[in-house]
Formats: sequence, structure tokens, C-alpha cells
Amino acid sequence: MFIEAVLIGLLTWLAGGLLSLSLSWTLYMGAPLMGGLLVGLILGDVSYGVQTGAMIQMAYIGYIATGATLPADLALAGYLAVALTMISGQPPSAGITFAVALGLLGLFIRQAKLTMNSLWVHKADGYAEKGDTRGIILMNIGASQIVPFVLYFIPTFLAIYVGGDYLKQLLEALPKEVVDGLRVTGGLLSALGLGLLLKYLSRGYLLPFLFLGFAMAAYGKLDILAVSIIGTALAFLHVTYRYGIGGEKSGKRR
Repeated sequence: MFIEAVLIGLLTWLAGGLLSLSLSWTLYMGAPLMGGLLVGLILGDVSYGVQTGAMIQMAYIGYIATGATLPADLALAGYLAVALTMISGQPPSAGITFAVALGLLGLFIRQAKLTMNSLWVHKADGYAEKGDTRGIILMNIGASQIVPFVLYFIPTFLAIYVGGDYLKQLLEALPKEVVDGLRVTGGLLSALGLGLLLKYLSRGYLLPFLFLGFAMAAYGKLDILAVSIIGTALAFLHVTYRYGIGGEKSGKRR
């Protein structure tokens, strides 16, 4: 578990720092769904990891970041919560309970990171006055990752390497009613996240996607992974035909 703890710790650090800035709009590295995929690969069960990440993603699917004001820290809520859920052998829905607690803790870590990293900003200002481009890059990309490494990597590594077995024993010792309550709470938080998403789907031309997804899950009995794949394909086609080459918004007609 040592190697796994190191790898997941590194991913959590990168998702909470450099990757969340550079790849957040391309591969969406800070998302719990991506965390589930990567953690699942590391722990040897991709399906379990993706399902857990997808359940956590639903709770934060209406997530909006306004500057530095965030409702939760998705690095801990995604990567570490998925890992702890898998290590403790809990169902994917229980991962949301871990995610909410860790995401809240992550907000304090994020604020500490932003506060302490101001040191490098002042040093970068000094290099800017001297015209030292290399120093500016070093402060912004290199030095700025030291504090996130300490605040993200170390707690994640210790939680997985040392705390994983204790968490499993704790959950096994809890009464069945408490464990069932945690699972129900996770389901409610997923419903809350989907409720927030519905506010964005209130536009008429997007409602068919909502009804189609509901029909596939309720009547087609497809799991969340299958619905996600089909939804992604449909969204891609929608954007392509509406805004892409030949689309009505592109200014070109076939």
C-alpha cells in the first residue's frame, strides 16, 4: 500500500495545485470523476473507482467556482475520498459522505495554501522589476507548489498508508444502522447536486437530454457509467452540429 499511497498522494497534490490550473478545462483533472478513474487504476479496480467518482461527482455537479470562493475542495473530495471508500470496501454511494467531510477540510487547506503562497508572489514581483523571466516562472510554477505539496500530499499519504486499515476497522465496528444512514445521506447529497444541475437545464433545448438520461436509467436499467458515456457522446454531437463546422452558429451552411 506504500506505493499506492505515494501515487494517490501525488495525484491529490497535483489536482489541488498545478493540474487544476493547467488541465482543469481540458482533462478536468480536479473532478472526482477523473479522480475515480485514476485512483481505480492505481488500486486495481477501475470500475469500482469510476463508480465511486461518478457518485461523488453528482453531489458536486452544480459546482461553481467564483474566484477563490469555493463550496468545497475537489482534490480531497475526489481523489482521497475515492481512495478511502475503496480501501474500506464501502459501496460507491458511501463515498459522498467521505467527500463532503474531506471537501470541507480541503477549504481550510486551500485558504492556507493561498495565504502562504503570497510569499512567492512578492518574490516574483522582485524578479519582474529586474526583468528576470526565469525567476518569475520559477516562483509561479515551481515554488508555488511547495506549500500545496505539504498540505495535500502528506495528509493524503498518511490517511491512506496509516489510516486506511483503521478506517476499515472503524466502519466494521459501527452499528449497521449508522452505516446505512451514511449511505442514505450520500444518496440525498447526490439528489441535491442533481437538483442544482436542473437549474442549468431549465432551457428548453436542453430538457430532452434530461428526459433521455432519466429514461435510460429508469427504464433501460443502464448503470451510471453507461449513461455518462452516452450522454457525453450526445453532448459532443449537439455541440458539433450546433456550433461546429456547418452548425447554425458557425456562420457556414452545408
